[in-house]
Parts: sequence; C-alpha cells; structure tokens
Amino acid sequence: MSAPVIRCDGLCRWYGEVQGLSGLSLTVHSGVVGLLGPNGSGKSTLMRLITGLIQPSRGHVEVFGIRMDRPGRHEVFRRVGYAPGEDVHFESEKAVDFLSTMALLGGASPAQAAAAVEKALVQVTLLDRADTKLSAMSKGMRQRIKLAQALLFEPELLLLDEPLNGMDPVSRRATLDLVRAWGAAGRTVLFASHVLHEVEAVTDHLVLLHRARLLAEGKLAEIRELVDTRPRRVRVDGTGLAPFAAKALADGVATGVTADGDGSVQLETRRLPELLALLRDLGAGGSVTGLEVDDADLETLFAMLMEESA
Repeated sequence: MSAPVIRCDGLCRWYGEVQGLSGLSLTVHSGVVGLLGPNGSGKSTLMRLITGLIQPSRGHVEVFGIRMDRPGRHEVFRRVGYAPGEDVHFESEKAVDFLSTMALLGGASPAQAAAAVEKALVQVTLLDRADTKLSAMSKGMRQRIKLAQALLFEPELLLLDEPLNGMDPVSRRATLDLVRAWGAAGRTVLFASHVLHEVEAVTDHLVLLHRARLLAEGKLAEIRELVDTRPRRVRVDGTGLAPFAAKALADGVATGVTADGDGSVQLETRRLPELLALLRDLGAGGSVTGLEVDDADLETLFAMLMEESA
C-alpha cells in the first residue's frame, strides 16, 4: 500500500512563546482537502512545515512517505507546488520572466521552461498579460501569477494558501474549476481559506484548525455528527403546526417552541434527525411549506465547533 500524500504526527511549531501549531496529527490522501480556520489558526504554518520551509519544534511531517526534516527531502520538492499567502513576486519583472526564472530554478531547461510557463499562464487565463510587469498587476492578477508558479511542474501535491484573495468573480470561478479538476485527475490539493463557502465549493473533505489545534477533520457529514447533540433551531412554515409542535415538545423531540405571528414555528431540539423525520412525514401530507435549520450552512457549523472547543 502506498504512503499517504501527507502525514503529520504530533506536529508542533512555536515562534518564541507564540504557538503556531500544537500536536497536529493528520493523514491526507488524494483529492481536494479544505483547510479551514480563521486568520492565525495555523494554516500557513502547516503549509510551511509541509514544504520544509520551516522545521517543527516537535513531531514530524512526511510527504509521499519522506520526512521533511531529514536528508532526502529535496527529491519531494519537484512533486509539490506551493502558492503562499503572502506576495513573493519580483516586482520589476514581467510575469513571463518571473515564471521563467522559477522554472529554471526548478531545474527546467530553457525550452522546458518556456513551454511550462506558457501552459501555466493559459491555465490561469493570463497569457495575454505575459509581458505585464508584476508591479502593474492588480491583486487578483498577482494571485493568479502565484498560482501559475505553483503549477509550473504539474505537481502531484498542490498547496494553496488563501488563493482567492483579491480575485474578481470570474477569476474565482475559474480557479475553483481548476482546483476541482486537479483533484478529479487523481492529484492532491490542500486548499486553505478562512472563507467557508469557498472551500465548500470544491470539496466536502474538511480539516478545521482553531487556535493552532485541530478542531475537526473528515467529511462534512461526519463533522456534522460531532455536534448532533447540540441544540439546534428549526423554523417550520406551513399550516396547522401548533398540534405538531405541542406533541414534539411533549415527546421530548423538541426542547422549546416559539410561535411566530405568521403561522410558522421555531423549534429547538437536541434530536435533530428525529425531528426532521417527523417533519418529512408531516410534509408528505402538505402541512409543511418551508423548513430552515440553523446549521444548514457550513459557516454556522464551523462557529458551533469553535464554540464547542472553547
């Protein structure tokens, strides 16, 4: 059985007295993985540890089965593409010259570099701006140039740190399409963001970091199970809901009920799956016309998990 693409074992990193990452154990295989967390949660630190740019204070990280704190890690670099969150451009250079320099430093011949640069610029839809200086580019364009740099050698592992910052809607959509295609081709993408709907658009495999620690990891449905006993609010629109709400309260399926003036009711429950099953039965008879659950979106779920860890 082949080694996982990324394996972290008790990974810690301190910056003086500041904790950048604490005791992270994680295994990543192929596909797109969303790395979620607010600013300062440890996302960028994790990516720098994966690339070997910084060394762990404790624990270790392996990429393709090779430890990044030991000799031999350099053979991994050509298989990894990294677009960091901060700007790393040569401001006075044209886009094509910056990317050519990166390709040549990566070991490509001049002919290979030229072909790789053209292909990468096509992938980020900036071929027509190849001769534009980086200092004259917008924030979104510069982000796409960083992405092009990461794509130069068609890496098996792509690390993207907040790649959509500053992009316009068209560029964002194109970048998300590219990420999805990269994962569908059997490669691995670690997609870091603090904007939850961005990650939801490309994957349901999530790694959530909070205050330098792993908050949760797994499929969205699995993570949702972690908070299944938390109180949820369900708003139900329809007709004749009062008898149903009273019975749900009497049976313990609901722990609280509030009636709105428009005929809808809000139910609080710690037994959400049971309540939803009852509402489906009620809806089959035409009594339910609308249903909203307060953690139906990823952002609310993330806030609930953060509250749980606190």
